[in-house]
Amino acid sequence: MVKTILHRVYGKLLGIRAFIRKQFGNIFYNIINGFMVPLKEEHKQFLMRVLLPLHKVKSVSMYHAQLAYCVIQFLEKDSTLTQPVILSLLKFWPKTHSPKEVMFLNELEEILDVVDPAEFRKIIKPLFTQLAKCVSSPHFQ
Repeated sequence: MVKTILHRVYGKLLGIRAFIRKQFGNIFYNIINGFMVPLKEEHKQFLMRVLLPLHKVKSVSMYHAQLAYCVIQFLEKDSTLTQPVILSLLKFWPKTHSPKEVMFLNELEEILDVVDPAEFRKIIKPLFTQLAKCVSSPHFQ
């Protein structure tokens, strides 16, 4: 019921959509920040099934900074999520849209800042394979 109401309000109030999105971002920040360590399985599933698939949406640029921040919060709480997060990002990696690819690279840089070295070893091959594709791409900036 709340979902329906929010959807209708969002649909009708074009002028304040950015404000609404920002408020949802703030709500997610607070919720994720409040998760206790160790993370519950349902919280991990929220990351994998809700947040990470948001990377494949065409309009991800509208909320990418907030999404990346939420992903980083999860990784700071549980470093074992590094491999599934990186593999998901690689799965959703843009093929021909270089501005979106730059966003992914920036998020990847933020992730690597918080990654545990032991977890990094697990994703090094697929990660560097993707980075090599980026550098050799005709769209490389």
